[in-house]
Amino acid sequence: MNREQFKNLLAVNLRLLNPQVTDRLRRKGKIGAELTNKLKMQFLLNGLIFFLVYGTVMLPINLAEYPNMFTYYVVLFVLLAISQSISGIYSVFFAGKDLNNYLPLPFKQKEIFLSKVTVVALNVIPFIFPLFIAFFSTAWHAGIMIPIALLLSLIVFCIILTIILFACAIIVFALTKTSIFRKHQKMVMNGLMVITLVIAMAGILLVNNSDYMAGKHQAISPIMLPLFKTFVEPTSIISLLNWIGLIIVLLILGFVLKHSILPHLSSQLTSINSQMLSNSGKRKHVDRKNLNAILDAYNRQVLKESNILLQVLVNSVALPLIFIISFAFTQIPSDLPLKWVGVFFVGGLAFSAFITNSTTVVANMISLDRGSLEFVNSLPISMKQYLKRKFILGYIFQIVINLALIIVMIIVWKLNLYLSLSMILSTIWGTYLISLYYFSQDYRLRITNWTNVTELFNRGGGNMAIVLKMLIVMILSVGIIILYSFLIGTGKPAIIVNGIVAFLIIVLSFIVVEHYRQKFWQKFE
Repeated sequence: MNREQFKNLLAVNLRLLNPQVTDRLRRKGKIGAELTNKLKMQFLLNGLIFFLVYGTVMLPINLAEYPNMFTYYVVLFVLLAISQSISGIYSVFFAGKDLNNYLPLPFKQKEIFLSKVTVVALNVIPFIFPLFIAFFSTAWHAGIMIPIALLLSLIVFCIILTIILFACAIIVFALTKTSIFRKHQKMVMNGLMVITLVIAMAGILLVNNSDYMAGKHQAISPIMLPLFKTFVEPTSIISLLNWIGLIIVLLILGFVLKHSILPHLSSQLTSINSQMLSNSGKRKHVDRKNLNAILDAYNRQVLKESNILLQVLVNSVALPLIFIISFAFTQIPSDLPLKWVGVFFVGGLAFSAFITNSTTVVANMISLDRGSLEFVNSLPISMKQYLKRKFILGYIFQIVINLALIIVMIIVWKLNLYLSLSMILSTIWGTYLISLYYFSQDYRLRITNWTNVTELFNRGGGNMAIVLKMLIVMILSVGIIILYSFLIGTGKPAIIVNGIVAFLIIVLSFIVVEHYRQKFWQKFE
């Protein structure tokens, strides 16, 4: 492999991975190798931030004495890595629009493949970085020196991530060779993601039901024992067998990729992309006289063509659902009195802020138009009406997802009627407020020449920013809910406390709605 060519490909993909950061650095005069180095430093800095954020939460836990908790973290984040990798590989390789730019250039198949897989890895790492922390925490608490524990954890983390990426690439590329995929591409990929999510949820439920925090030195699953021993007893026979097993699996997957995927990479990608363009050209003509109906039909078609629904399924559902199931086994009394209704209302608002992020439909509806937005702006159509139809469709799509997840929580927690209604109503209202923020952000950071939807999701900081925002929202929400619950549960007058909270929610909601009315919607009148 030509290292210079690979470095050039990687430099291009780094620029595409986070276009806002790239543009900001270019405005500061950074170009060429200096720009590439700055982008690399950005990822290293983000990695350090994640280590500090996750480390403060996970490092105090002695996973060496809680082997089943170690199992839980490994299963949780490996399953999350699989779902993220499948979706990312499909998006970067098959839903992208940049393949034709590579074909006339003297790049090898292996260079193109590795550069794109690296992009997928950079998107996956923020979501599964706690896996590295779990490895390091286990080794450190087992008495291994910190430098050795860091090196050991990093090597195992990279091997496992590479195995996951290679395995997912083989699965996706194998699927694309089937006749059913060529006829029903989106249906097959959506079906694969649903199966992945079901397996992920089933695995997490199984681990949760094992009472993994029941006690110290509890017996660990035989499947996880070799990996656990690698960090607790790195010189043991079981640890050696684990290293041999990981390396053999990695070599087998690498051999399959090298001889079955890479030789036919360009031809396969070209064939699939041509088929996608052919399928997208088939339209079913329907007469519509109402302008709103025409706009709605157009917006639905844009969603189909951009393959964003598959990405939303993974990014908007998989990670939050894992968090829900992870914490859903916290015991909440089902017979709480009416005075707690405000606490659950605030919980619903917090949930909406946690779920709705830059990977949702409503946060990308405008940029999905590509260059068509300027064309629409030249037509005798109210831009405000046009954008409102987009906002409504995106909001409806997101509220369906959020309500489905809320109902899962209600069923798991077995909440009574008034607490359930409180969470449902607050989710509807909270999703509306958060959607206003992300919809206006989409207009402010809109991109018309994106090659795949990953570029859209990475605006404003990328996956690093998404996870950090989720952590910040979680910490603030937990703090507020704990304080609110303390005031309600310690005999304070519930009417006064709930009244003050209701007043604050109304005032803040009015401020948010009025802000976006004046600063966003009025621009189009």
